[in-house]
Amino acid sequence: MRLKRLELQGFKTFAQRTELVFDSGITAIVGPNGSGKSNLADAVRWVLGEQSYRLLRARRTEDMIFSGSRQRARLGMAQVTLVLDNSDGWLPVDFSEVSITRRAYRSGENEYLLNGSRVRLRDIQDLLGKSGLARRTYTVIGQGLVDQALALRPEERRSLFEEAAGITVHQAKRDEAIRRLEETQANLLRVQDILNEMAPRLRSLERQAKRAEEWKQISADLEAALRVWYGYQWHRAVQTLEQARRSEAEVAAALAERRDELAAVESHIARLRQRQAELRDRLGDWHRESSELHRRAEQVQRQLAVSGERYRMLGLRLEELEQEVAEWQRQVQERAQHVQAAEEDLKEAEAGLEAAVRMAEEARQAAEAEEARRRARQQDLERARAALVRAEAAIEDAHRRIAELEERARSLHQRREEEAARLAEAEEEVARQEGALREAEDALAACERELSVERASLEEARVAVEQARREEQQATASLAEAQRRLEHMQTRWDLLQRLHEEGAGLYAGVRRVLQAARGTRRQLTGVVGTVGELLRVPPELEVAIETALGSRLQDIVVERWDDAEAAIAYLKRTRGGRATFLPLDNLRPSKPVRAPRVPGVLGVAADLVEIEPRLRDVVWLLLGRTIVVRDLQAARRVFAEAGHGVQVVTLEGDIVRPGGSVTGGSREERRGGGMLARERERQELPSQMEEARRAVEQARRHLARRQEARSQAEAEMAARERAVAARSDERTRLLQRVQERQRALDRALQAVEWRRSSVAQFDEQIEQVTAQVAELREVLAGLEADRAARAEEVAKMEAALRVLEESGLVARAAEAQARVAAMEAERRSREEALRQAREEMGQTEAELEARQQRLSALRSEREELARDLAELRRTAEALQAEIDRLAGQIEPAEAEADRLAAEQSAEEEREASLRQQVRWEEDRHHQALLALERAQDAVERLRGEIERDLGLVQLEPGVGAADQPPLPLHPLVESLPVVTTLPEGLERDIRRLRVQLSRLGNVNPNAPAEYAEMLERHAFLSSQLADLKEAASDLRRVIEDLDALMERDFRRTFDQVARRFREHFTRLFGGGTARLELTDPEHFNETGVEIITRLPGRRAQSLALLSGGERALTAAALIFALLETNPPPFCILDEVDAALDEANIHRFRETLKALSERTQFIVITHNRGTVEVADTIYGISMGLDGVSQVLSLSMKEASEVA
Repeated sequence: MRLKRLELQGFKTFAQRTELVFDSGITAIVGPNGSGKSNLADAVRWVLGEQSYRLLRARRTEDMIFSGSRQRARLGMAQVTLVLDNSDGWLPVDFSEVSITRRAYRSGENEYLLNGSRVRLRDIQDLLGKSGLARRTYTVIGQGLVDQALALRPEERRSLFEEAAGITVHQAKRDEAIRRLEETQANLLRVQDILNEMAPRLRSLERQAKRAEEWKQISADLEAALRVWYGYQWHRAVQTLEQARRSEAEVAAALAERRDELAAVESHIARLRQRQAELRDRLGDWHRESSELHRRAEQVQRQLAVSGERYRMLGLRLEELEQEVAEWQRQVQERAQHVQAAEEDLKEAEAGLEAAVRMAEEARQAAEAEEARRRARQQDLERARAALVRAEAAIEDAHRRIAELEERARSLHQRREEEAARLAEAEEEVARQEGALREAEDALAACERELSVERASLEEARVAVEQARREEQQATASLAEAQRRLEHMQTRWDLLQRLHEEGAGLYAGVRRVLQAARGTRRQLTGVVGTVGELLRVPPELEVAIETALGSRLQDIVVERWDDAEAAIAYLKRTRGGRATFLPLDNLRPSKPVRAPRVPGVLGVAADLVEIEPRLRDVVWLLLGRTIVVRDLQAARRVFAEAGHGVQVVTLEGDIVRPGGSVTGGSREERRGGGMLARERERQELPSQMEEARRAVEQARRHLARRQEARSQAEAEMAARERAVAARSDERTRLLQRVQERQRALDRALQAVEWRRSSVAQFDEQIEQVTAQVAELREVLAGLEADRAARAEEVAKMEAALRVLEESGLVARAAEAQARVAAMEAERRSREEALRQAREEMGQTEAELEARQQRLSALRSEREELARDLAELRRTAEALQAEIDRLAGQIEPAEAEADRLAAEQSAEEEREASLRQQVRWEEDRHHQALLALERAQDAVERLRGEIERDLGLVQLEPGVGAADQPPLPLHPLVESLPVVTTLPEGLERDIRRLRVQLSRLGNVNPNAPAEYAEMLERHAFLSSQLADLKEAASDLRRVIEDLDALMERDFRRTFDQVARRFREHFTRLFGGGTARLELTDPEHFNETGVEIITRLPGRRAQSLALLSGGERALTAAALIFALLETNPPPFCILDEVDAALDEANIHRFRETLKALSERTQFIVITHNRGTVEVADTIYGISMGLDGVSQVLSLSMKEASEVA
């Protein structure tokens, strides 16, 4: 493959379409600086997909597009096409010729075309990547790469050899394989963790699924029985509710009729009030308008007075101005007379000036003729004097040069002696620098040993820091856990406190009473609290006491009967519901029962709970005849012994009523426990939170100690890091000192050579100066004889010139010219006087005109003021007429307002009578509503039971039932059957099914579906785990294979490049040796490439000590070795020979010629020696319009024509 053609249009300085055709061999591109040569190399980089604007010498896409000039507008698009000959199939496409095009627009958009078809940048990179062309750093080689090849660190220089070995593709595959392996390992761990977590959950779900199936069957049977039971109860309650609704509707209709009558009267009153308001508004507007008219009339009268006074003052001012105008007219006449006199004086001065000018002209002509003769003689004299001066200067110059040469000879002798002394000193300096270099190298070795010890100490400190940080993290986690517990308690207490304040879980009436008693307005007094919040019950007895009390936990304890009566009245007035009250002054507790001495008896409930002493009657009233036992067996024995009138309750909440009925079974576990448990928790939480706060503080102190330990460890590590850094800095300084000593030794050696050559040059210069002094003495004798002859000729010419200068014609011409100057000054004085007179006259006329204009303005103003006075008088008359009109409208309107007020008073008496009737109807309606509310309460209680037993909908975790609105029940109720008679044994079947459900306990209804879903997921993840293990194994094998392949190719290529580098180095330098070494040959992935050189006649030295030309030749040897090892199809060299002189360019171009047999070279150069080896030459120049122009020349065709 080779580069056939490069087409550019709009790219940088190539504004117009430009085509460069390349043949095999070497093509040279020449031109002056700034003509755009290097833009061709940028174009190749750009079209091959380069994305780095730094390499393209630009900052953004717009910099790729021709930016315009004075003669040519800027372009909107840049396009470059690279045409490749692919007849040998280098590129893996079925085309013998491949064209790659890239376009850029000012919007920043880029387009890529392959053989005219639009493709992606990735497609271009993939195509070139398969041939290795896209990743070659040395497809386009500029001066930057030449310098970089030597300036790179050994590890960075390795990339050049990797590209030559062609392993960058393998490296990319290896990186991709490693990335995929890491992802596979992460996925493998994640899947394994998920499977480990799923195993216990899967076993648990299997058990739950079996229980859920059994629970589902029993629930279905229970639901069928309950539907029949609640169908009977529901339809009875609904009938009662419908009857209450009909009664309430009849009363509501009567109430609505009375309210309509009242609304009609209120509407009439409102209309009367509105009419009165409108009439009052009109009266107010008329009164305000009358006041405004009076105010305006007064204002007009004031304006009349002011304008009249102004009219009188203007008359007085007019008289004064007329007198001033007359005075200024007189002054204008006087100024005109002054101007006329000054004009006559000026004419007289101009006549005298003309006569003086004629006389001066005649005298000037006579003097000029005499002056011409004198100047001719003077010029002859000047020429003679100049010749004499030149002769004297030549003599003086000869004397000066002889003196200088003699002085230079003395100086050269002195400097030769000094240089010889410096030569001896330089030889001594060489010896001193050699000793200093040895000392610096010894100090560097000792520093490196100490640095190794300190690095080991630093590693120990880092281990200690890691341990301290882990302990700090553990302490931080402990503190976070303690804070989380405290925050959880605080949140729970806030919730319980809020529920307590809001009365959550209480009946509406109870909640309304507590809010009225405890609110900010204190509408009720004497309220102590509910029974539930006043009792203090041990935790183990909470279920028993709560069951025994039931709804009486919400009974409200008040101080007196009057307080209870006021609270009941408040509930009726606000329709807030119902509540039960326990007035302390009205309680009559029954005689307490004595607990029998039977096994399992815990005691009388009233004795087992605590309350304030003054409230003991409340406890004895509610719990005085309730006995607490352990289980139902004990309850049965107690009830048989204690007899009727005693209530027995077990710890699990089973209860035996005084009549002998027994209630029991499973209880629904409520979130947060019952009312007593919640109240107990609310009271206990403050002490628990205080203990949690102490735990948090202790955790904080522990964390502070861990942080201090971590800080100390970090300080120790920092100190050791500083020691290592200081030792590293010392090593760097010592290394720099070694390098400085080496450079100083090299400089001393160079100084010795230079001093020796200087002594020889001084000897040669002394001989040359001695010969020049002898020649100058011979020339000096001839110059002195010539000077004597010229001095005699000058004396004769000076005598003849003095005779001509004694004539007086020139003096007379000067006197005449002086008279002309005097007359000219007189004329200018007369002109200035005339100018001043005219200026004074103009000022006077301007003053007169200003006074006249002011007089005219005052007259106009006085006439305008007279018209304004007339208009103000007419306005005053109109305002008075309008005031009289308004007075006639106000009086009848005030009479109408009085009549409307009387009619409103009569209607208000009728309104009061109707309101009394409405209140009586409202009382009847309130009684009907109470009856309806009782029926609704019965339905709601039944509805609650239906919800509990048939249509329960679980609330979200953490949300109390009191915070949720009632759930809609219509579909569930409508589906209930209509039952008039209950089947026999239905209640027994319901109890049996409930017992079976309670034995099953809590059941997860979603367990079967969750079990099936998790089982399926477990099988899927198990198969994925096996696949991931197999994939990880395959990727490890791929990485091992790629590592072996890359190491083999790299070592083989390195050996070939090293051998060819030695050959090219010796050829380019005409001797010397160089070699390439691996910095770490045992570790292939980490090794770098070091360059070691020894120039002809010198010792081995650092690359940094090479001159610019030597660095260029060394880099060229390396680049040539890389190109020869893995030759690219074409290569562009951008001024890489700029630093080479004529002596080295010959070897450079011979090497380039040899490599061109396998690689096509395009060389951008200024060097004539490089151009000589080119087969084709392109010349680039910059036109006046800022556009690069191309001229081509084929050397083969040129030689055939010649």
